Amino acid sequence: MPETGKAVSQEQQALYRRLAEIVGRENVMTGNQATASYEVDGLVPITVVFVSTTKQVSQIIKAGNESRTPIIPWGSGSKQQVGPCLSAADMVLCLKHLNQIVDLDVGNLTVQVEAGIVNSELQRQLVKHKLFFPLDPLYMEASTIGGELAANASGRRRVAYGTARDLVLGVTVVTPTGDIIHAGGKTIKNVAGLDLGKMFIGSWGTLGIITEAVLRLFPLPEVSKSLWLTFSNFEDAFRLVTQLLNSALSPSSVELIDGVAGGNLGYGYGSPLEEGEVLLMVDIGGGIEAVDRHLKEISTIAEANKARYIVTIEGEEATRAWNAYRGVHQSILSADPSTLQGKASVPISKLGDMFKAVKEVSDKYSVEIGIMAHCYSGILYPYVAARNADVVNIIGDLRQAAVGLGGCFMVEVAPLWVRKNVDLLPHRSDYTLMKRLKTELDPNNILNPGRVVGGLY
Repeated sequence: MPETGKAVSQEQQALYRRLAEIVGRENVMTGNQATASYEVDGLVPITVVFVSTTKQVSQIIKAGNESRTPIIPWGSGSKQQVGPCLSAADMVLCLKHLNQIVDLDVGNLTVQVEAGIVNSELQRQLVKHKLFFPLDPLYMEASTIGGELAANASGRRRVAYGTARDLVLGVTVVTPTGDIIHAGGKTIKNVAGLDLGKMFIGSWGTLGIITEAVLRLFPLPEVSKSLWLTFSNFEDAFRLVTQLLNSALSPSSVELIDGVAGGNLGYGYGSPLEEGEVLLMVDIGGGIEAVDRHLKEISTIAEANKARYIVTIEGEEATRAWNAYRGVHQSILSADPSTLQGKASVPISKLGDMFKAVKEVSDKYSVEIGIMAHCYSGILYPYVAARNADVVNIIGDLRQAAVGLGGCFMVEVAPLWVRKNVDLLPHRSDYTLMKRLKTELDPNNILNPGRVVGGLY
């Protein structure tokens, strides 16, 4: 319990005792030495509590309300540095022990899971039944399903299978006042009235804590192969993307990585990217004949668009290649703690223009900016080291470029000094309504205070 020699108020002592009654003393950590690894936004929590049931979550939130203790939901922590800074983080509520598959219904292609199960572990269990869950964000090897839903993180397959909101049939949520609610169910049509379940997806743990979810599953494709295509310039690559979008071809995903970000790829896809080159990664799944037809036709289009290198990969090699691609994100961020990662969302047809705009900003400020992109979603991620004195202007220019193309721009990951001094999220007209909703559901403002868009409430 509390560290010896530390002054602990009577209120904190009472809270510690209550938490221990709920989850057991062994599941309550206190003191800076014990909780330092859960620091977020420069705030070290006074306690970290590990739960294993929805009932425990409810009881802890009720205790937090009684003591007015801010509570930070925590899965694996992979998204804790995203968005506006928290205004307080007294208690971390860790759901990593809430990690079981509650019900796998193979016949109905659904699975009910607890929020703390890691995505990659769920996939390993599903593959035994020749099934998969299409959500695959860049950090899926570590991120929990609950965290991915809270952040509405979808990944590269969103065009083929939909976003998190499309893939969740039902949720169990503990509200900021400790009530347990169930929204949705196990069927595709399961809502009469307002679809409240979707409200919690993408709410960043500010409106409630998702503790369980019912997910849509899909059969593994009969065959899955990938094409990795190297182009000497981005114009040729995006010309290919445009032609694919305007064709009857339907790859599962089309990803792009430029030479700057590609230096972190760590996979021998053919030859290292030279300056100015880009790599397109096209994933194709389905029946044998359909996949082979896709491979042949896309390769022909790639050759017509001057692809310098064309590689077909499958099986374990493809698995290693896609794992390497997902690993680029963390590799870039780990290599330099000053790196910030933005997210530009523009109309799909304007993605090439956004790529060009990012490179123009790179030249303007004489700073390297690496790029990854979901070509079939119109989403582009620029990575830039934030030590540059021009970082505020760089963010402003990137935002202006995205807005000028009919989209928006936000800063997802950045050093603390950037997050405290820069407007991270796009400007919108509905912040006031969001604030009213937050106030109504969380009158004591205990769940992720400050994390709401714009830092409201």
